[in-house]
Amino acid sequence: MSEIRVDTISEKTTANGVSIDGANLKDGGATLSDNLLFNASGKGVYLGVTSATASNLLNDYEEGTWTPTFLNFSGTTQRADYTKIGELVHIQMYVSGISSGTGSNAKVQNLPFVCKNNGWATTILQGAYSTSVVIARVQGNASDIQFLGTNDNSLTGSDIDNSSFFVLQVTYKTDA
Repeated sequence: MSEIRVDTISEKTTANGVSIDGANLKDGGATLSDNLLFNASGKGVYLGVTSATASNLLNDYEEGTWTPTFLNFSGTTQRADYTKIGELVHIQMYVSGISSGTGSNAKVQNLPFVCKNNGWATTILQGAYSTSVVIARVQGNASDIQFLGTNDNSLTGSDIDNSSFFVLQVTYKTDA
């Protein structure tokens, strides 16, 4: 035998539509007075379309902090956080007390998500190097940031200014 239980449903019908427990429905539109919460993971909202289109489904959002590690130089992470919306990952970080390292390629490792194969990203780095323009690059299928000069040559840990800092923001794509 089936059973239906209802604690309370407040329904009010007017010329402005129907109002049920904080959801107002009128002429095909809806206004909510509370947050949406889905009862299963992987559910989301289709944005900008009138039918279910997989490419328009927003079903993944995450914010957090991450702990970068450094290859061939050292520094103190003051802040490192990320926002992931769908396949886009936006990271930002502030690192101080940087000390130069070895003559090998300098990298920030341990990004919160691996960059997808075609998800390359570049940005300009502020600080850390005396070189006027430094490019910070995330390559496809990698979870680190490498530093490059304007002629696309890798910058090394020994190229870094001692007692320096850097502020960095990068947005890249992931399959995660």
